[in-house]
Amino acid sequence: MQVAGKARPTDESLRAAADRGFDAVELYVTPDLLDTDSGTLVERVRASPVTACSVHTPHVLPSATGPLRAADRIASALEAYLVVHTQYANMTHTPVLAEAGFAAAHGYENQAGASVRHVEAQVLRRGHELVLDTAHLYLAHADYQARFRTLLDEHGERIEVVHLADATRETDGLGFGEGEMAMDALARTLKARFDGTVVLEVMPAEQADALARFRTA
Repeated sequence: MQVAGKARPTDESLRAAADRGFDAVELYVTPDLLDTDSGTLVERVRASPVTACSVHTPHVLPSATGPLRAADRIASALEAYLVVHTQYANMTHTPVLAEAGFAAAHGYENQAGASVRHVEAQVLRRGHELVLDTAHLYLAHADYQARFRTLLDEHGERIEVVHLADATRETDGLGFGEGEMAMDALARTLKARFDGTVVLEVMPAEQADALARFRTA
């Protein structure tokens, strides 16, 4: 299992991720960065002290195939996994997002509050891979730990990336211990049942602590 941080594809952000103890990161690309030369961006990441294990699509409308394809080109060039998710899309937009024609290996991230039943219908039963966000799952189910184990056991062959962060019922993406989730238990479940990439999807200042907490869980 690989444990990764999260970083923007800038020299400062990539160096900071390495300083926090990460060998790999998920790149978060925004439209402004995608407006720059993609070759320069790719070379910057290749020259950095970390590798890019995955690339997160920008938060654009599901129909905005230009930025989505640009993120896909970066993922393909870096041989990284593409995380397909935008804050403007619902799981029912999966066919619209797929029209971008992604070339990189990719999966669709479960939306905040989307039920397992809905995710299975809109992603897994359509033959797609799933990027499993634990905080988003928590917002959907009181029994999120049991649902998490079931998804890993029943669909693990189509889950390459898991996003791990704490959450309350109102806010996700929190540092470990800042929300209401059983982070140590989730980390132990991943160590026992998952062999892909775990992205610690918390704010940069909290990533080193999240990495230490994950390792000792």
